[in-house]
Amino acid sequence: MIIDLGGKAALVTGAGSGIGAGCARSLAEAGALVWVNDLDPNKAEAVAAEIGGKALPGDVAEPSDWLQPVIEGGALHALVHNAGYDLITRVGATDRAAIDRLLRVQISGPFEITQRLLGSLRQANGAAVVHIASVQAHASNPDASGYAAAKGGLVSMVRSMAQDLGPDRIRVLTVSPGFIDTYLFDAYLESTEDPDATKAFAYGLHPLGRIGTPKDVGDLVTFLVSPYAEFINAANLVIDGGLTARLY
Repeated sequence: MIIDLGGKAALVTGAGSGIGAGCARSLAEAGALVWVNDLDPNKAEAVAAEIGGKALPGDVAEPSDWLQPVIEGGALHALVHNAGYDLITRVGATDRAAIDRLLRVQISGPFEITQRLLGSLRQANGAAVVHIASVQAHASNPDASGYAAAKGGLVSMVRSMAQDLGPDRIRVLTVSPGFIDTYLFDAYLESTEDPDATKAFAYGLHPLGRIGTPKDVGDLVTFLVSPYAEFINAANLVIDGGLTARLY
């Protein structure tokens, strides 16, 4: 089974690092021309140069003129909403501005971007929109109520959006990663009293004995936007190495 996305275009948001960069790399390896979006222009440029893609700096919370090159570029075969906003605070310490920003980045921004790119997605005559959610949409922990709500909202939104866009041959899905080896995981470790012990504990929660990588998620996303997955729609695929299968 060889995935060939040659001649097809993809847009990945928040692709300057982490999971987004992993998705951009996997899509490019399959032959896709990838628009690399990131809030940081330098990061977008660096990943775009690495994979032979096109940098597209912009804030997903304010999708405005920065989308115009994609709109003018014709058919868009894959739209990957990866950009995130990491909000881990207790309920009493969470302010309204942070919650508003979280929901703009995670829900209303991706919704509006999809709206604006509908013409390009329809031109593909068989496109896929993939939202990167999280296992926090299904099981959570303290300090994550806003983040969990946003990720759960994505999963619910996709179920309806897939029905709206199915007649246009546009599939809509969510992917829910667990622990992934990115700078966010590193920052989490450094915030603990004993990073080495915390890392060992996190790895031990996984039946496979390791956490995921951006490539793990990128390869799944690349499969999902390919012709091999053309009957997978409105689904949420958990990619967590078995983490959420544990009873306690």
